[in-house]
Amino acid sequence: MKTRSPIVLIATATLLCLLSVSSVSAREAFQLKRPTPVNPTYISLPADDNTNEIVFKLREGMGQPVFDGTRFQMSSTEWDRLNQAILSHDKATACQPHFLTEKACLDQMREEGSRRIGQALPDLSLYYRLSVAEEATPDEKLELVRSLNALKIVETAYFAPKPELANIKTETRLTPVWEVSQWYLQPAPTGIDAYHGWSFPGGKGDNVKFVDIEGNWVESHEDLHGGTDSWHIAGSKILDPGWWHHGTAVLGEVAADSNSFGMTGIAFHVDLGTVSIGSMSTASAVTTAADNTVAGDIILIELHSPGPHYDFQDIGGQLGFVAMEYWQDVFDAILTASANGRIVVEAAGNGQENYDDTTIYGHIFDPDFRYSGAVMVGAGDLDHLPEWFTNYGTRVDVHGFGSNVFTLGYGDLYGSDTTNYYTAYFGGTSSASPIIVGACAVLQGIHQEVHGRPLDYIEMHDLLMDFSTPQSPHYKKIGPMPNLQGSCDQIVGVSFTADTTIGWAPLAVNFSASSGLSVDTWTWDFGDGGIDSIQSPSYTYNQPGMFDVSLQVQAGEDTRTATKTNYVKILADSMIADTGAAFPGELVELVIYGRNSIPINEITVPVEYSGDLVLTYDHFSTDSCRTDYFEEQNQIHLNPSSKTTTIKLQASSIGSAPDLTPGTGPILRLFFQVDASAQSGQTIPILVDGYSTCLPEFKGDILDYQPRTVAGLARLCIERGDMDGIAGITIADLVFLVDYMFSGGIPPFPLETADVDCSGTVDIADLVYFVDWMFNGGPAPCGC
Repeated sequence: MKTRSPIVLIATATLLCLLSVSSVSAREAFQLKRPTPVNPTYISLPADDNTNEIVFKLREGMGQPVFDGTRFQMSSTEWDRLNQAILSHDKATACQPHFLTEKACLDQMREEGSRRIGQALPDLSLYYRLSVAEEATPDEKLELVRSLNALKIVETAYFAPKPELANIKTETRLTPVWEVSQWYLQPAPTGIDAYHGWSFPGGKGDNVKFVDIEGNWVESHEDLHGGTDSWHIAGSKILDPGWWHHGTAVLGEVAADSNSFGMTGIAFHVDLGTVSIGSMSTASAVTTAADNTVAGDIILIELHSPGPHYDFQDIGGQLGFVAMEYWQDVFDAILTASANGRIVVEAAGNGQENYDDTTIYGHIFDPDFRYSGAVMVGAGDLDHLPEWFTNYGTRVDVHGFGSNVFTLGYGDLYGSDTTNYYTAYFGGTSSASPIIVGACAVLQGIHQEVHGRPLDYIEMHDLLMDFSTPQSPHYKKIGPMPNLQGSCDQIVGVSFTADTTIGWAPLAVNFSASSGLSVDTWTWDFGDGGIDSIQSPSYTYNQPGMFDVSLQVQAGEDTRTATKTNYVKILADSMIADTGAAFPGELVELVIYGRNSIPINEITVPVEYSGDLVLTYDHFSTDSCRTDYFEEQNQIHLNPSSKTTTIKLQASSIGSAPDLTPGTGPILRLFFQVDASAQSGQTIPILVDGYSTCLPEFKGDILDYQPRTVAGLARLCIERGDMDGIAGITIADLVFLVDYMFSGGIPPFPLETADVDCSGTVDIADLVYFVDWMFNGGPAPCGC
């Protein structure tokens, strides 16, 4: 194989936003995750952001505030400050909803996506876009975004990024090679082996829609559906040759016609769609694409923008450019798309950035902390080494070719006008990402043909990663290149799903399996010791935990196995308040126990303590608790008059501490002062089942849910041995006990004071115990 030397570039990278991958069947490592946003820190005004527009999002949980186009119709100091900011005409000129998609559609996406993944998605209708006055000074602009971030009712605020293309364009030279030079079509280890995918029904991208998000395209190109289609969905096209050449090149890699001339796309039967950022934000383009597709369709984000490494400035050469999901509105749009079943592919960007550098990015690009579901694509050369310009790190899933890619557009290889231009030098993460889109379309088409349902984001991720050509050894991690030979064969072999994958024990689960082979035997392993041998069994899980599910099929001499890790999650989770006791005027300790069956990273403990016994809240602690390492420990509510308080514990808000692993034990210690005037017999229930808007909650990457609760009790300590009602233990108390036991005397009050051995009953053993202590140096009466 002839090695083609990499050539210099002009680039553009990027990413996308998906709206709906369905998968509570996802492995924990790749569960959709949305931590609290970390706001950008601006040292100076970023010259390459759109500093005339600020994107801000209101915090969740406040309902939908009424906005009349000029101000929010809410009353409080915080809302007054927000209205003051957006009405300060010397700094801001207009405020409007950020997403162009109708609120009813956004709500539907949120409801459906939340249901599918078992956790609440962000409310995209809480995003707004603030236009900054042209005459505002740099310091005024910086002060405006900082003042918004200082408000408790604002979750995040930042200057809108200016996305750019993520292509690398190399030197011009003519070559007579066409499909034979499309290295990405070739069998592994050279390419992804599109030819093998084409041999299966559906393997040419049949019944799959692919939507490209960038700036412009040549719809009349002769090698794109014959040059007769109109597939633009929305957005004003950017009238610049760089944009329409780039967009056409991207579409060519995926969908160029299979005919007697030009190039051949990886999945040339796909339905095409395009959304331009010429008149909308990247985030809004993602939701628009999601709204015009169905579960299983593919969205590509072909953009990137200057990131925080160089203070959001374009210093040349695309240094510091990052994937678009860095910005919270884009991340949330992709997250929503993934949760709703779309497959999002995102260019990693051409900024030479190490996404694992926590000094710059914290844990923003750590999949264990924040994960949108998008397949992020780096750029490699023909030897599968990272291209010099590509971003890299743990978050980068797979790679495609980043230089010398043969496709449509530009005209440096061949052509007389834009309708028949071809190139041999497309590059960047922009050329790498469409290769992955093509692989996804091939796999999706085959899976839908064989099994009658689309792959979700985690199933697609596994197929791309598990059957692949690894990158060549290098410290820059860009992931492997997919190999369609293994992944297509796996799809045809066996696939299964379930009607539910998470719930409270006992949980009945109905499994459904299918295969493209002539199956002789089906062998199920449900992960808890249960097995079955029918094609689509029903099984009831009775014990809590996370269970791997495997299915093996035998078809003649052919054996295929599909396994889904932590596929079924069974809950039996609880929050239990223990019993505590103390003497009047002293502190009583109440321990809260938690049982979690799945990993969690946030716990909310609401406490009510109203009753006969008067308590005053003193403090809380996690010493010697399972949560003692949690970095965020806050009392978020206290009302002494209603005797209520709520404690919130969070492992980390920046991903620097691990989740709480499944288990049982103390999670919180509460301390209350017992009123000095408390009297014997007084008690108080300790309730943890919630009050007002404060509810018990466990939160994790897999699920946010309310555990079952059990109330505790606080009571006064009893001074055992003090039976005659006179303070202090003396011989008179012994006489009192003897008189009660043998002469029908008055019983001690409370009777528990006579239970000096804490056996739970008052009998002769207590008298013996008491005498032994008073006269023979025996053990003292037991504690309270």
